[in-house]
Amino acid sequence: MARSGSDWRRLAVTGDRPLSECEAAARRALGDTSVGEESGVRGDVCFPMLVGGESLGVLGVSSEPPLTESQRIILAAAAELLAVSLKNAELFRSLHETSVRDALTGCATRAHAMAVIETELSRSHRSKLPLSLIMFDLDHFKQINDQLGHLCGDAVLAAVGQRMHAVLRGSDLKCRYGGEEFLVLLPDTTLTGARHVTESLRGKFEASPVSWNEGVAPVTASFGLTAVKPGELDTITVIGRADAALCRSKESGRNCISSD
Repeated sequence: MARSGSDWRRLAVTGDRPLSECEAAARRALGDTSVGEESGVRGDVCFPMLVGGESLGVLGVSSEPPLTESQRIILAAAAELLAVSLKNAELFRSLHETSVRDALTGCATRAHAMAVIETELSRSHRSKLPLSLIMFDLDHFKQINDQLGHLCGDAVLAAVGQRMHAVLRGSDLKCRYGGEEFLVLLPDTTLTGARHVTESLRGKFEASPVSWNEGVAPVTASFGLTAVKPGELDTITVIGRADAALCRSKESGRNCISSD
């Protein structure tokens, strides 16, 4: 059994033992006193999988028939090797997550988003289904950093990421394009549909200022929209149109929506 925080998962379990029983045995082996005898867990010989004092899981073997001393030595060594493999896999997943997701906002990184947009353009071209792009920039973000500090600015960016995830679909690409600028790709969405989504996002930002110390930081954004044209495959061209629409929103007084 492998552990991530308080969550357990099977690595390999032989026989028909329930997952809950295996988890209880693993927790007891690591000294979890909340697992009492009433849990009905059979006695196992358990070998914690440790790396640098950190417990990553447990290798458990039935106590029947009894293990010989040589078998215990071999299984303890196997647990050590498994622990190293688990740690390496964990580090690889963490590195991959860092490369595709912005840690502050939870949105995709720019590099990852560009690859996804290219794929979605090809899909839209083949399927003839609509595809729309939103580009937005937080209004007066520099003033927030200058007047309330960069920690407040980080709190605003994190809040924007949370509100994007609350308003948008799971299938929508949410990207931190750079600084306080964001992209949203809306698969299977017309320009009219994208405008409704954008208005929901704009209203959510405006209605939810970020509390900071004893005050609040207002959050508004200027938006630019575009719909992908039939047969269009150039990512930079599509983003360029959304960016031009975004500039028109800024020229119109900010906290508004423009489309190409």
